[in-house]
Amino acid sequence: MDVLIVGSGPAGSMYARTIGELTPHARILMVEAGPSVPGIRGDHTQNMTDDERSAVQLLTQGPDAGLQRDAALIDIAEGLDPSLEFRQTILPGLHFVDSQPALRPGDVGLPAASMSTGVGGMGIHWGASTPRPHQSERIPFIPRAEMDAALLHAEDVLGVTKQTPPGRGLPGRIYAAMAAEFDGPGLTPVGFMPNAIRWEGGRLTFSGTGTILGDIEKTVPGFELRPETLCRRVLVDDDGVAVGAQLRDLSSGEVYTVRAARVIVCADGLRTPQVLFASGIRPDALGHYLNEHYQMASFVQLSDEFDPARFDRDPTRLGNVLIPFSDARPMQGGVMALAGSPYALPLGADAAASRLGIVAWYAAKDIRFEDAVVFSDTETDHYGMPKMTIQYSRTERDLMTIAQMRENSLRSAALIGTLNEQPTLAAGGSSLHYQGTVRMGAFDDGNSVCDAQLKVWGIENLYLGGNGVIPTATAANPTLTMLALAWRAATEVATSLADEFSSAAHAAR
Repeated sequence: MDVLIVGSGPAGSMYARTIGELTPHARILMVEAGPSVPGIRGDHTQNMTDDERSAVQLLTQGPDAGLQRDAALIDIAEGLDPSLEFRQTILPGLHFVDSQPALRPGDVGLPAASMSTGVGGMGIHWGASTPRPHQSERIPFIPRAEMDAALLHAEDVLGVTKQTPPGRGLPGRIYAAMAAEFDGPGLTPVGFMPNAIRWEGGRLTFSGTGTILGDIEKTVPGFELRPETLCRRVLVDDDGVAVGAQLRDLSSGEVYTVRAARVIVCADGLRTPQVLFASGIRPDALGHYLNEHYQMASFVQLSDEFDPARFDRDPTRLGNVLIPFSDARPMQGGVMALAGSPYALPLGADAAASRLGIVAWYAAKDIRFEDAVVFSDTETDHYGMPKMTIQYSRTERDLMTIAQMRENSLRSAALIGTLNEQPTLAAGGSSLHYQGTVRMGAFDDGNSVCDAQLKVWGIENLYLGGNGVIPTATAANPTLTMLALAWRAATEVATSLADEFSSAAHAAR
């Protein structure tokens, strides 16, 4: 095997597509612990009927596959604050990392940390928001022009739709209100949220993992996607070279070995470090610097000025107003009328025509080594992998940021209407954006796991992907950045493979 990719989500799919396009004769095996799902491979669940979506969501719940459950779970683990702030919620199609987390004194944990296990990974469920990173969200050791080119490529692959201010209709009116309040010197200007959603065949179509994979099955004869296959560990020889992986067929229980010239682990921000830990690859930074966005979301009763009935609606323009991250305001806000939402929301048939609006804010975490996902040498999870425990707390800086986020939630809501409830901090883990656990770095100084091309320090031919490689504190949705980084790394992998193929062909003459 030329390339083994662990994980069938967006990052793994970007690797597979890029390597396949540049070296179409490569033999590429992609393994996924979860099952195949019905319908078009990698299709986004928002493109499905309600019944189809429910069936797929039940399949990707990992240990809870097939289990019907409420959308919100109110069981509170011992020691957790029973307020709404710490109430555990879980989205359809996901399963908890730990539904009853034990906390150390002073920790707040990530009690809502969850993941999807199925072909396509989170890429068949994601919200499709694709903002670019701004100011200190950007990775300082990647040249700006190089990263911009990678971000543009990721936008092209996803089919991102962008809207230019000032907009029209109700979104334009909301934009004007937010820009007047939140624009200022040194701040990233207010605009509209780019989305991987397009108008196609008379309806809005969401880009799922299949959009990223493209036509690889047709163009790369050596590509195989193998579901229900767990990577137990990466195999590294005595010279420090990754040479393959030990896999387990979850249907039959068979354990077998696959040899590969390149191994790429894109299991997600929590399971990628788990695979490395299980493989005995344990640099000091592994699992550490864990961070996710703080999140607040509130419903707003729109005032008469913003009544959707007063405006003509253009369904091809989504109109989610974006208040981007800035260093002086380390958070990102989103404001939109529910009448303009493209999502199939479980809020009743009349929700899209209502006078409800949504105000949602993400804030950046104060990144610290102490915040981590740690793994056990003795206990295992449902899949027989090292059990993970999340250690996570808030600093004084975090508390100040959260207070500022609450203030901005109130400010933005007051501009368009009246809050239905006070802004409440979502349970830790709710954003589903787990970053930093296998972070990239400019130097092998013990503070990172991989280099700028996502190759693991000290291990040849082992690459990583996913949100976990992002080293900066961010509030922007990370999918676009993660795909841009995967494309950069995949291009290097493909180039090195092509050189080896060429050398082998020359030697055979």
